[in-house]
Amino acid sequence: MKTKLGLHLLLLALSSLAGFAHAQGTAISYQGRLNDGSQPATGLYDFTFTLFYGEADVTAGAGPLALNAVPVTNGLFNVSLDFGPDIFSGPARWLEIGVRTNGPATLIGPFVTLIPRQPITAAPYAITAGAVTGPINGSSIVNGSISGAQLAAGTVTAAQIASNSITEGQLASGAAAANLNSSGQSGVASGGLVLSATENNAALVSAGYVKIGATTMSDAWLQHVKGVPVARYIHTAVWTGSEMIVWGGTDEVRLNTGARYNPAIDSWTAVSTNGAPAARHSHTAVWTGSKMIIWGGYGGSNLNDGGCYNPADNSWTAVSTNGAPAARYYHTAVWTGSEMMVWGGLGGSNLNDGGRYNPADDSWTVVSTDGAPAARRYHTAVWTGSEMIVWGGWSNTSLNDGGRYNPADNSWATVSTNGAPAPRYGHTAVWTGSEMIVWGGYNSSSYFGDGGRYNPAGNSWTAVSTNGAPPARYYQTAVWTGSEMIVWGGYDGSYLNDTFSYTPGRVLYLYQRP
Repeated sequence: MKTKLGLHLLLLALSSLAGFAHAQGTAISYQGRLNDGSQPATGLYDFTFTLFYGEADVTAGAGPLALNAVPVTNGLFNVSLDFGPDIFSGPARWLEIGVRTNGPATLIGPFVTLIPRQPITAAPYAITAGAVTGPINGSSIVNGSISGAQLAAGTVTAAQIASNSITEGQLASGAAAANLNSSGQSGVASGGLVLSATENNAALVSAGYVKIGATTMSDAWLQHVKGVPVARYIHTAVWTGSEMIVWGGTDEVRLNTGARYNPAIDSWTAVSTNGAPAARHSHTAVWTGSKMIIWGGYGGSNLNDGGCYNPADNSWTAVSTNGAPAARYYHTAVWTGSEMMVWGGLGGSNLNDGGRYNPADDSWTVVSTDGAPAARRYHTAVWTGSEMIVWGGWSNTSLNDGGRYNPADNSWATVSTNGAPAPRYGHTAVWTGSEMIVWGGYNSSSYFGDGGRYNPAGNSWTAVSTNGAPPARYYQTAVWTGSEMIVWGGYDGSYLNDTFSYTPGRVLYLYQRP
């Protein structure tokens, strides 16, 4: 997929990684803000960094350094650059940056050179101080020679400043602000703006900021590299806090293989099959905080067994079947914080019952059917922190209704259909912390590449953007990372193993320093 880039570098900050109490390297840390068009970029980007000795020089002094798959979040990125020794010897230096979306050059095109080149500030020259040992008297320090990096690193102490051995004139311009930044205090100049996801940010207010307005960020989709697992569908995926774990499914042959995807470095590693449950599809998986629990599914017959996978040692243990719900597949499961809750699916017929599994004592209890939604399969379920929300699926026809189950009182309430996505099954759903995002699916004649966002607080729906969305499909998986939804695999007439991420639009609040 080719992507047209419209990238602008809005804000650059440069700081040294130097620490003078130990052996010093030559790397510097470079931070920047990147826009894609008029919006802050989010995703993985490839960069090149080339150092020039003159602002308009044609011949490079050092580099280029190529860094691929650099994570950019809300426009912000941070990289370590090492041009080697003797580069920052005193004269002025300029940095030229090239950028493109991450992926093969044949698919996404050449690097875009950002202009103008960026002048290198004094901070990298603190590297030369690594050879200095012992105390330095204030009278020996040249005016303007103490940088923010030296203050931030803690090599210049408060006692030295308080005793007047280091005077105001010996501090470089901006050094005090850099020191404030290093301790979490803002060095933003008067009139500077800060974006916050919190409408009433007490920390910013206490630091002297004033809220002046808000801005709405639009929805955004981004495609990533194809993964290690073979293409498949009717598989499962969970989010661990740093990785997505994909397992099972089918590509005409039932599978008990899987892999772990790390979006920070856009890479995959295999999941062990030693001791894994029998191959299956249409099962469920939940993440407990330390382990992935696989349950149910179809493996030549309906199943009600499972396994517990520990990524820390890449190992499996069995899940008890004592007291478990009847064997089924195409059901759902959520993790409540202490239990795995299984609901619905297909046994001998469509089901609307379920069970609650407690791994602490390896036991099961029953989920009430009183007031539950109609029996169904191919639906989705998410856990909000207090409720399980069931939506969509199939019960002799495609559905777009659902229910909310509260385990505290073992009761059900209905989900509004007003503004809901079209009826579908084989879709995915994730919980963001405030909304359920539904995407994809099928209705017996058409695949879907759209979705909706459900807010239980208002029992209301809004649409998900289709701009840049993956091709329509069903039986994919989706996980929520804390800031984005990652969609993987599925079926659209062929088996898929591509990866996309979706960042929902949200309101950011603008705070200004007086």
